Amino acid sequence: MRAAPRPRAHLFVCENRREGSPLGPGCGPRGEAVFDALKRAVGEQGLTVDVWVTRTRCLGVCPAVGTAVAIYPRGGLLTEVLAADTAALLRRAREENP
Repeated sequence: MRAAPRPRAHLFVCENRREGSPLGPGCGPRGEAVFDALKRAVGEQGLTVDVWVTRTRCLGVCPAVGTAVAIYPRGGLLTEVLAADTAALLRRAREENP
């Protein structure tokens, strides 16, 4: 067993889909847009070692707008996140996880 390198921050982006659920449709395409924007920005900024981005299912909060994103280890859970929030998300991830 070998320990893997640890990122400075790990962002989990909800892409959960719920068809016909009384809870709503889930984050689905809105989460996909945020995930794609984050992955692109992390690559362009050379942050692939420091900031990891992972798509996930339900994070427990289903916003009507945008998606939910958890920033581990100390960024908490954010809701109503849009692709346009990418720069702010990465800034927050790096500042709160030195």
